[in-house]
Amino acid sequence: MVTIGVAQPSVPARNPGGVDRGAAGGYVLGRRTPDGGFSFYRTPSWGVEEPNAPDTLAALESLRLLFLEVPAPHETVGWLRSLQDGDGSFATLTIGWAALRALGVLGVAPSRSPLAWLGEVAGRAARPDVARSWRSAIVDASRLLELGELLSSPIPAASSLVERLLDDADDPDGGWARPELDLETFAIADRLAGLAGLDGADRDRAARYVRTCEDPVFGFRLSPSAAATSVGALRGGLWLLRSTGLAGRHLDAARRQLVMLQGPDGGFAARHRALSTLQDTWRGLDAARLLDELQEAS
Repeated sequence: MVTIGVAQPSVPARNPGGVDRGAAGGYVLGRRTPDGGFSFYRTPSWGVEEPNAPDTLAALESLRLLFLEVPAPHETVGWLRSLQDGDGSFATLTIGWAALRALGVLGVAPSRSPLAWLGEVAGRAARPDVARSWRSAIVDASRLLELGELLSSPIPAASSLVERLLDDADDPDGGWARPELDLETFAIADRLAGLAGLDGADRDRAARYVRTCEDPVFGFRLSPSAAATSVGALRGGLWLLRSTGLAGRHLDAARRQLVMLQGPDGGFAARHRALSTLQDTWRGLDAARLLDELQEAS
């Protein structure tokens, strides 16, 4: 049977002073469409049933974090497999990454091997004339490495792409000096360097950057000079604390901010008073997991 684990009574619906996991589960399950996929803007009363791969992956990862089973998982598998073309390709890397990762969460393989297509995608991404923002480039590179690991078949072009990206962005004073660098993006770059096994993934630069973003009110700021936070910044800061082995200075503040990001519908939003989404709910629940682990270790 294809499931994502079973509900465990030992996991409380709400941690003391923490997020409401029961409400989060209700939100995620309420986003399931009749096809088996998920959509954060699903509105049955308006006839809006439009599942997409990134939302479906976010929903499955959220259910796993909540120790909840996937309803009718065979339907979700069938819908995910329908996104792949006959030659093993997907419409975009984002769709392919999300669909393949979601199938991996469910413990099943795609109908056809996507390796040839992934090699082509990596080769195109590595061309120097491709104009993309640095954040988009490292997200794509991270997804290619993840899929190579998931499929137990590393993609050579992806590794060379990662090295070029991180070398181009390297700052002699430490960190990655790219325009509009923020805490969430820094955490993605740090994780990417680790996935690639690069020597440049030193802990000192990550430790210095996360310390500059810690804040007694926000827990973590979006960036050293920002006066705001987001669910992505909280998750990124907590990731960097764990990867560097640092003790958090303002974990209670981070938890308060995280609780404030959970809406009345049970889902999480990117910013305060913004609309809940499945992808932000996944970020929020993962941040809650990291918070629990860090506070238990302190």
